[in-house]
Amino acid sequence: MNINEAQSDITKVIGAFTVYKFIKLMSTPFTQMKAYKYGIIDARGKFLKKTSDLTKNSEKQSVDMFNRLIINLKKIIEKVPDPKFKAQMSNVATAMILVKEEAEKVGADGDMVAEEITRYLSTQGVDVTETEINNSFEELSGDFNAK
Repeated sequence: MNINEAQSDITKVIGAFTVYKFIKLMSTPFTQMKAYKYGIIDARGKFLKKTSDLTKNSEKQSVDMFNRLIINLKKIIEKVPDPKFKAQMSNVATAMILVKEEAEKVGADGDMVAEEITRYLSTQGVDVTETEINNSFEELSGDFNAK
């Protein structure tokens, strides 16, 4: 294996992990997030403390740039009036479909990305099968096509 292949493999693993982390946090209720446990956000994701006032590293990490992005995205989704859309966005399988589509838009192999995420999730005890993903995709596609 040459250096370029090794870097490509590392990039794939990092990308898959980032996607997994994104999906997991997007489907995690505010009350189960570390920022909530530290009293930094409330049950609706509202920030109660400024990041500049945080002193502990664990508190700062719970609201790093990535986590703040997730918290703010979740608050935006909560403002969407369609309850079915909100429910679909909190579903891991739906999130996987969206990630797969986005990966394909930038030229990545969407199936490979989905497989890697599925493999990683299974090692963490989360059962997301291709059947569930395909069924969810058909339901989701039908919902979007109907609009």
